[in-house]
Order: sequence, then C-alpha cells, then structure tokens
Amino acid sequence: MAIDWQFYHWHLEPSAICALKCPRCPRTEHPDTPWLNHTMDLDFFRSFMTADMLTNHVKRITMCGDVGDPIYCREYIDIVKYIKKVNPRIHVVTITNGSGKTAAWWQQLAAVTNQYDAVNFGIDGFDDASNNLYRVNSNWNSIMQGIQTLRKHNNQIFINWALIAFSFNQDRLTDIQQMATDLGMDGLQITKSTKFGSKYGEHYKGQQDDLEPRSEWISSSHRYERHTVNLSGRTPSIDDYITTNRDRYIKIQQQYQNSPVVPLCEIGNRGLYVNAEGVLFPCSWTSFPYKTLSHGSKTIAWQDSFFAQYRQRMNLRNRPLTEILNDPLWSKCSQGWTDNNKTWVECAQKCQNHLVDENYAVGWETN
Repeated sequence: MAIDWQFYHWHLEPSAICALKCPRCPRTEHPDTPWLNHTMDLDFFRSFMTADMLTNHVKRITMCGDVGDPIYCREYIDIVKYIKKVNPRIHVVTITNGSGKTAAWWQQLAAVTNQYDAVNFGIDGFDDASNNLYRVNSNWNSIMQGIQTLRKHNNQIFINWALIAFSFNQDRLTDIQQMATDLGMDGLQITKSTKFGSKYGEHYKGQQDDLEPRSEWISSSHRYERHTVNLSGRTPSIDDYITTNRDRYIKIQQQYQNSPVVPLCEIGNRGLYVNAEGVLFPCSWTSFPYKTLSHGSKTIAWQDSFFAQYRQRMNLRNRPLTEILNDPLWSKCSQGWTDNNKTWVECAQKCQNHLVDENYAVGWETN
C-alpha cells in the first residue's frame, strides 16, 4: 500500500442514529449533516472487515459514533457475534449512552462478549434530571437496567462509567464514583472536554453557558483529556493490543520526531475510522462536521475540507479498502505531517508533536 497504515485498531460507527439530543453533538449543532441516520448491516461490515482482517490484523475495534450510537444499529449483536466468532481475542469497546434497550437486549450482548471486551456508558449525571442536563432525552432507568443486566450475565466484560465534566457534576464526582462502585462497574472515566465557549470562541462566540465547568475541568489542549479511576482492581486482557500499540508508537515517534505532528492514526491510538455511511477516514477527528475549522492562521470551511469533498470516492460501499488506500488522494493527508504549510487543520489541532507522549498514545481506555 502507498502508506503504512496500521490495521490493528479500527474505530467504527455502526449507527448514525441516536435517541438523544446532546447540545454539543454534531447532530444537534449541525442538523443538516448529510449522513445522519445511516446504519451498517452485517453484510456490509463483513465486506471490509473480512475474516482474514480479523484473524491476522485486528486487535481492537472501538464502536462509537460521531453522530450516532452503536446500540441503535439493528444488527449490532450480530456484528459483535461475528467478530468474536472469528477471533474471540479482539478487544471490542462499545461506547454508548445506554438508553432505550431492553434487559433482553443487554443479555444478548452479554452472551457474545468476553474478558477482552468493554462497554463504556456515557453518563454525566447522578440521577435522571441531572443526566438530562446534557444527555437530553436519556432514560436513567433503562441505563441502570442495562448496566445491571450486563453485569449479572457477564462477570468478565469491563463496564465503565464515562462522564464529561460539566458545571453540574464537577462537585459530585465522589458521589458518582461510589454509585459506579455499587453497580459493580470496573472504571470511572472522566473526560475534560474542549467544547466550551471559553475554549472554542469561533464556535461558541466566546460565551460561557450554564454547562461550562471550572477551568480545571476543561482540556488544556485542543483535544480531550482523560483520567480513569480503576474501581474493581481488574485490568483488561489486552496485552497483545497494548504491546502492539507501544511498539508502533516507538516506530512512528522516531519517524516523525522532527515533524510538526505525530499522527495518532498512524500509531493506532486513533483507529482508522469508518462512519455509518461507509466513508473511510484516517480518524474520527477528520470527519467532524464543524462549520469551520481553524488553527493558527488557517481557517477552512467544512464543505471545502478534503473528506467532505471526496467522501463518496472514499466510501467503502463504492470501492474496496485496498483501492481507497492506494488512491493518490488518500496519500495527501500524510503530506502535512512533515510540512507545516500542508498540515491539515484537524491534524495541527489534535496531533501536535509536543502533545503526543507514550502514556497517551498507548492508553487502552482512549477512543
């Protein structure tokens, strides 16, 4: 292939459907986004995620949408079952808000997952009212039922409480940690976000709103920062993934040590991303539909960005994976990694050389 892409970590969006209306989600900020409500089915999934790929390359698949939630994919259980049947050691991470599914559905997911897998429940509140301050239209009772059912029927899978720090929860983290412990969850993941008025003035007009927490709970860079508290004392059975990630980090760090960016997509921290429409991206950050993208003196309108212009040419429903990766257009995304004048705004924001260290690059809980 034209570029030495890693194939051991993939980030997939099985569904661009979501029941929630989170105010900082692209589907809420940009309701005209052209790929809302698409979904993958098993046949399409198998067309690019072949048995050979799963057997010989893939070590981790992060199931998380930019505009949707994987659990709303009608064939999600079948997709996970297929992965685990071909290679039960693959680390499948499901990132979900957890609302709206029955106990029977969670029992089915429990039956097809094992000690290599994890489910992160995105819960920002401590009851239904507080959780709906950001996770608008979420259903607290169904989330709790999902956690309890999954834990009851699968003692091996890792279950994590994943929250974004907001004004309404920043002083309740100890209470939330105790709730997660009482539910038998394995970890509490705290995310310091960037999507606040004081951080992205060009998007939120520099205005703080009721959601914005104190500055210590806002990311110091142009990407999220995360901290995970281990609640159960267990760690995932993913040594193969971590070893591969660390070896890859050393190689890529050396390759780009004098470059403006160290591409996390090439390390494998950021998985190769396929959205529900079927478009292949280097990572999900390059798919994010802001109206404008800005970094330093560079500003670009979303509709003029590379993958907005060529997304059908990069669509796995239209062309096979190897053909897309060998397309001369695809190689353009790597040119800016060594040349400041050609660096993509997304890459310049998220993967600045000084921001990429080994602890971040190989952290198993990142997505």
